Amino acid sequence: MLKKTSILLQSLLLILMMSTATLFVACGDDEDEIVPGDKTQLNALIADLEAMANSATIADYPQAAIDEFKAAIQTAKTAAQGTLTQEQINNLITQLNEAKATFESKAYGYIDESLYLIMGWHFDEGEGTTTTDYSSNHYVGTFKRGSVDVLGNEALMPTWTSNGLKGKAIYYNKGAHLEVPYASAFLPSSLTISVWVKPDELYEHNYIVSQNYWNGYKLQTQGAGKPFFTYKKADGNIIDADNETDNSIKVGQWNHIVVTLDGTAKLLKFYVNGTLTKTWDEATKGIGPLTQTLTNPDPQPFIIGGVATDAELLANFMEWTTAENLGYFKGIIDELRLYNIALTEGQVTKLYNSDMP
Repeated sequence: MLKKTSILLQSLLLILMMSTATLFVACGDDEDEIVPGDKTQLNALIADLEAMANSATIADYPQAAIDEFKAAIQTAKTAAQGTLTQEQINNLITQLNEAKATFESKAYGYIDESLYLIMGWHFDEGEGTTTTDYSSNHYVGTFKRGSVDVLGNEALMPTWTSNGLKGKAIYYNKGAHLEVPYASAFLPSSLTISVWVKPDELYEHNYIVSQNYWNGYKLQTQGAGKPFFTYKKADGNIIDADNETDNSIKVGQWNHIVVTLDGTAKLLKFYVNGTLTKTWDEATKGIGPLTQTLTNPDPQPFIIGGVATDAELLANFMEWTTAENLGYFKGIIDELRLYNIALTEGQVTKLYNSDMP
């Protein structure tokens, strides 16, 4: 990163020298006067980046990164005071955006979502019966009514609410859920699930997300207020784990739940509201990589707010499922993200701080 920043500064200095030389030539030969470019976008960008640099603190960035970023901005600002062609202005804008990207990458807990985000949901549409994730994949979740076969006329559809974490969100009850068509990306060997929930009540079957339920992975809460994660390992064994801390999840309040599964290090970690609450490893829980194959049943849609599709309930659940034990969420779900890596503790804390209302 230091080498990259040095190269950016050298490029900016070169543009500064070119602008000075261009001004000198223009003054010496009126016939070769250059046509000045429009600096409006450049000046606005410099102002934005100065505000960004001035608000940066050593709590979020190394001091060296702040100093390098400010130096790059100052070099561009000095160059902008000269007479510049539109090409030179465009080059400065490009260099400044690269300096910004380099600076952001040095932030503590930085997550490169272009590489690691499988899907992310703000749930801010506020209308309609579909919602699209903000990742480059643009997965679409479709509103689905709860199972009429199990719940009868009490089965509900998801509903939009303006009482989200920061804006809008989706309210679930009586089997209401979203279905996202399955993609192989949903089954990485390492995984992070990050979600904000505001439950109406806590009970044993409060499903938040489900990918082939326990034959893939699922996240729910328990009656004692503990986050509970189940997944099938690559060797076929099924792991059930919670954070062993009662009352971690509060009713009627926003709770940030993060589960990270590191298939290589064989670690499973639970975080609540930015704090690590439990770590399981191979010795204590048999932790290993997530299965890469879904069978019995075959790959199902990714479910938000429930356990399974109506068709799957009819095929495999009806012998023992009742209205009382059907798995579905009761409350609001917001800011759901899945990553194909196990986030670090610093990244989880950063995620919590950035989302926290």
